[in-house]
Amino acid sequence: MPKKQYNWSKVTAGDIISFRYKGKEPVSMLHTLLVLNPKMPYTRKGGIKTFHLIGLKLEDRGTISTIKNKPMLVQLLDRIGDVQVVSKDDKIYRVEVASTGPRGATKRIYNSIKSKLKRFAIYRTYDYKEAKKSGVFLEPIELPKPLVEVLIEN
Repeated sequence: MPKKQYNWSKVTAGDIISFRYKGKEPVSMLHTLLVLNPKMPYTRKGGIKTFHLIGLKLEDRGTISTIKNKPMLVQLLDRIGDVQVVSKDDKIYRVEVASTGPRGATKRIYNSIKSKLKRFAIYRTYDYKEAKKSGVFLEPIELPKPLVEVLIEN
């Protein structure tokens, strides 16, 4: 399951991407994320304006799934939108987010998944400028076989 190289300017809501991010840690780590808002404006306490990358963390260090229960992951993805196949051979998918505004997912999407976000603690924000320092890839994820078969048929 190889990753596909991607471009930060093409990242949109619903993409499942991976990138290396250092943040406050001494070593950068690989993060796999379902993007909800690719470039959300944010004003820091000092009045400095920046952008944040907002999404749901699906995997840690590239292979460790944050939601172990696959049917629960599928249910979460279905609440956000329709799962679509980008590359069936590479197992790369994206979620067509039902309602997006100019910046990405709208408040309605967040309200529909609020209980899952509290239960799994997967909501993440990243400094866009810091995240953009590393390359970005479309990341393959593991989904249950019956769902994959249905997605490939359509």
